[in-house]
Amino acid sequence: MVNMANVICEKLGIKYPILQGPMAWASDSKLVASVSEAGGLGMLGVGFAPPEVVRAEIEKTKELTKKPFGLNILMFSPCVDEISNIAVESKVKVLAVGAMPNNFTVLPEYIKKWKDSGMEIIGKAASVEEAKAFDKAGVDFISLKGYEGGGHIFGFTGTIALVPEVVDCVSVPIIASSGIADGRGIAAALMLGAKAVELGSRFLLADECPVHENYKEAIFAAKEGDTTLTGVVAHDAVRQLKNQLSDKLLKIEKNLSPEEAIPKVTEIASGSLRRAAVEGEINETGAVLVGQICGMLKKRQSVKVIMEELVKEYTDILKNAHSLL
Repeated sequence: MVNMANVICEKLGIKYPILQGPMAWASDSKLVASVSEAGGLGMLGVGFAPPEVVRAEIEKTKELTKKPFGLNILMFSPCVDEISNIAVESKVKVLAVGAMPNNFTVLPEYIKKWKDSGMEIIGKAASVEEAKAFDKAGVDFISLKGYEGGGHIFGFTGTIALVPEVVDCVSVPIIASSGIADGRGIAAALMLGAKAVELGSRFLLADECPVHENYKEAIFAAKEGDTTLTGVVAHDAVRQLKNQLSDKLLKIEKNLSPEEAIPKVTEIASGSLRRAAVEGEINETGAVLVGQICGMLKKRQSVKVIMEELVKEYTDILKNAHSLL
């Protein structure tokens, strides 16, 4: 078995350089604890959840695992200070930070507070410029989300192009996110210079993932080309499966001016992820968020089996790498 341990594993206290992406309504305590127990790093995806919910999920996760896990925090959330304090008080091991350009001026003081409490900080970037800003602000790692990813898309460069360019211009280790679903993707990301990978969509079909069965079935049935981007006009692009809702949103974006389209798109899309992931409405009013790799997601497995398969595939690829020379 190939030893996958590296600087990220050492600093985060994990066996494999595999992180589970934080996904709202999907990355709850059960999924997160399962990933951490299997040797990766589980990440709570709390989105805009109220502070009391965040605190409760952290406590539930601690009851399920004694291994390290992380939490995402959005700098543009109205509850950022409360959630920051909860993370510090709860001694969360890892904090993944999503920022907006106007937040980078205040980010260093937050990072100092978090690092002084013993946390490792991951900056969630989608461009070279954003990665440089996170590096300057003092994060420990940078996770790069490419255009292929599911959910909110803040950049328009693919992972395979973005990773090596960022690796060459920042001083901290890089985590490759988006477009990775198996051991081949892990091997490719590490060859590009990343030190770890982050997988989101693959874990949506995990037995431990709490999203509605209809949500999982929609992903299971999807094929290449079945995703689209909505919300581009509002500068809040979201990758989701094509359905009646996405058709409606795209029609509005196409036919109306931005001034007219933005409030309509915002109103219609509000709560659409919850309607799909929790209530199971996956066509008219719900949004199924998943990456462009949806066509590869054809297995319903436990987290343990997913992790074992990822490591085996990666190991087998390296064993046969000499045949390429």
